[in-house]
Amino acid sequence: MEITYSSIKPYILEEVVDNASIKCKFQIEEEIFEADGYVRVGKEGQGTHNIKNMARNSIFGRIRGALSTLIYKVTGGGLVGNVASMATNEGIRQNVASTSYSRADQEKAIVEAFKKIVPQLHFNETTKTWGLATQFSDFERRLKLAPVTKTYDKKTLARMLVEMSRADGELEDSEREFLNTFLTPETGNLTDLMRRPPLSQVECEEITKEAKENVFMIVAAIAISDHEFEAPEKEKLASYGAMMGLTEGKQAELLTFAQNYTIEAIIRESDEMSRDQLYAFADQIGMERGEAERAQVRFAKRTT
Repeated sequence: MEITYSSIKPYILEEVVDNASIKCKFQIEEEIFEADGYVRVGKEGQGTHNIKNMARNSIFGRIRGALSTLIYKVTGGGLVGNVASMATNEGIRQNVASTSYSRADQEKAIVEAFKKIVPQLHFNETTKTWGLATQFSDFERRLKLAPVTKTYDKKTLARMLVEMSRADGELEDSEREFLNTFLTPETGNLTDLMRRPPLSQVECEEITKEAKENVFMIVAAIAISDHEFEAPEKEKLASYGAMMGLTEGKQAELLTFAQNYTIEAIIRESDEMSRDQLYAFADQIGMERGEAERAQVRFAKRTT
């Protein structure tokens, strides 16, 4: 189903332009979601190969966007303001600053922001309306049951995410953009976190017992959403698991939850996906092909 600005306009509470970022608030039923969209300017002269790479990277970029929104919610953020007063304030929804970008460019960015919250929603084909999802993947269900809310746990998770993003020795602009959507004054800004020494075993051991598995699972999801889950990321993830006292079996189980979530997000983003395409994505995120097929079937059962 194609998502357009006109189709999501009834759900928009606020859209505020901040340079190339548009900060949005959407109301679905009685819940408010926050997400950012970014105005993109296409470049001419892109070859076919580059266009395909851009499409692949765009899918993983939107998955990271959905992850950042989910992380924000399960770490105690996301729901702000009074629903009743915001819903009746048309002036808030129209608070869009004038920039050098066209209104069409801005609307595309708002659609991008809405897509980040789609995994938490359900579209009713009969009424053509959006509602809150009632069925979730194991990954989402576990995060909702045991959100990461302790200040120390959130700060340590933030450091893990920064360290994981730098596991290959580089921190790309897209990774900085992603991290800045999650980091808050409470967790510390990116510059400060990058100056911190690597996490020690003692620091990892001190994460709240109930939060350790979900912290590991979130970091795993971020690692594989880079679409190149290679040796540096795998080694870094395993070291975190060991320092938190998680057995290899438990790490494998939690990684599978993260992979299932990611492959479902890819399926949702890709609409029609051939088996070869499914296998290709599974290979990229280090997932067994048979398990990817099972995830595809489970997703179909849950959403049809």
